Amino acid sequence: MINFDISTFNKIFSLSGEKKYVELNNTVGQRWFIPLENHKLFLSLFQPSSIKGKIVVKTFNIIKHFPRILNLAHAKIVSLTFSDQFCEAIDDIFQQNGCEYGIFCGSPGKHQKMTLMVVNNGKILGYCKLSDKDYIRKLFEKERNSLVYLHEKGICNVPFSLYCDKLKFCNIYAFVQTTKRNGKITIANRFSPELFEFIQNFNAKTVLYIPFEDSDYAKSLERLVVNLKFLNDRELKECFKRGIDTIYYYRYKFNEFCAYHGDLTAWNSFIVKRQLFVFDLEYFNKSYPRLCDYFHFFTQDLLYNKNADTEEIYKQYQIIKSKFLNIENIDLLYLSYLLIVVDFYLNRDKAILNNRLYRCFHIWSELINKLLCDVKKYNQ
Repeated sequence: MINFDISTFNKIFSLSGEKKYVELNNTVGQRWFIPLENHKLFLSLFQPSSIKGKIVVKTFNIIKHFPRILNLAHAKIVSLTFSDQFCEAIDDIFQQNGCEYGIFCGSPGKHQKMTLMVVNNGKILGYCKLSDKDYIRKLFEKERNSLVYLHEKGICNVPFSLYCDKLKFCNIYAFVQTTKRNGKITIANRFSPELFEFIQNFNAKTVLYIPFEDSDYAKSLERLVVNLKFLNDRELKECFKRGIDTIYYYRYKFNEFCAYHGDLTAWNSFIVKRQLFVFDLEYFNKSYPRLCDYFHFFTQDLLYNKNADTEEIYKQYQIIKSKFLNIENIDLLYLSYLLIVVDFYLNRDKAILNNRLYRCFHIWSELINKLLCDVKKYNQ
């Protein structure tokens, strides 16, 4: 039924019982289980970027009664029952009784894990990530430590960690955290003032004045140099090498480094009362060039939500640069980010790229070539 972690799935709940859920699937292999009761609350787990997915959300209260329509939307009604031991464990962590759950089965890939939205009395209490994989446990522990670090730095727009350990009744690791996702929320876009305000505060409160060689970013570049051997595409490899050489050449311009969320996107954040809150910090690092989180949000939004090509992304970058990012060496900073994202996927997947990622690699390389020209012009 699920293309990952079937052992985790079976130890937590079974496909039986009286409680009804809608199973939703999309074209990239993601899967959700949304309770029929209180579905409006749980649908916030499902953040579609496609028009079809958005129609499903808007019409959910109607189409849930029509199995044939659900089938056309890659959905169906199923029954699920959570184990008593699991329910007791989560109730104890949140100090509540009778919690309910919506389920996101994760994005396909090496780091796929199950995430549950935990709700009680119409209020979202938090989220619970689950896996029986040891390398996922290490990600959970890294994220917990990152949240502690950020709270120590005075960053309040991130969750608190409540539990990060193996569940007592089975060989499953759980990472449980709080959320501010209650009441009316809005989703940020690349022009949102709340996004700019959050990133400025995030950078300012976590700034480190350290040598380039001591930064997490320098380690990322070193890793990228090694991992380029996995790339068979000669043009991509040469482009990324030119980008790396340029960063090293201008490394004296990098005199401050900041915390980096690692995957700040519209689907890993939300706005409440004019403040941006972020979550899913498993790829967090302490010392990357400033504004990398903005460039990630900006580029991912255009790639995945707008299906933009290189020319459109570069055009939008010029607009953003002139209106909001009138900063010295901004092209060098964007170039820095693009090498970060290339390093992330090469390190994780060792150049075993699906069609979507292969397209992204080509777009990133074309953007890098354009930025290399811009950096050269700026520094003449």
